[in-house]
Amino acid sequence: MYSFLFMRFKILVVLMLVAAQMGFAQTAPVTSKSIEGSIMVSNKTAFDNLKFAPNFSVFINLVEQAGLKSTLTAAKPITVLAPTNKAFEGLPAGILDTLRKPENKAALINYVKGYIIQGKLTSADISRLINTGNGQAKLTTITPTTLLAKVNTNRNVTLTDAFGLQTIISRYDIMTSNAVLHTLTAALSVSLPIPLNIK
Repeated sequence: MYSFLFMRFKILVVLMLVAAQMGFAQTAPVTSKSIEGSIMVSNKTAFDNLKFAPNFSVFINLVEQAGLKSTLTAAKPITVLAPTNKAFEGLPAGILDTLRKPENKAALINYVKGYIIQGKLTSADISRLINTGNGQAKLTTITPTTLLAKVNTNRNVTLTDAFGLQTIISRYDIMTSNAVLHTLTAALSVSLPIPLNIK
């Protein structure tokens, strides 16, 4: 009788330990970073983090007008290259207003998609791709367009688009529930499949 009770006790202890380990494995620690004056946390989506960050209001407005909110909230992992509001100041005057016109909706969608890469690419992943690519790596966005990643003399990762416009990744590895974010110092060129009448 004693051995039977002892065996049941051992089984109960083992089950409790397994349950505790499973619970621990399912609960990832929440991390946060201060980015451009806003706190971004790892248990919120890329969209929610950017939506409530004032210095990314231009980019998130383009995302919403393009109807791509679901892309930044979906569980499917992505990498988002997020330009700050100041980064858009280098674009030609009137280009954003033109992109927002209803007749240019397809162009706007493609433009926003040019900042999104399928799968999570951390700074370590990008560095590895550059090293294995003899100093450069081609990153394909979901547009799809190609960005050429290199390391400059100041040890910053630069991204160059098809039109030769270069931007620098200023902050790396902002982890969200569905994406990894990297911030950009300059907006990308408008690589579009249709001509735009800029007025």
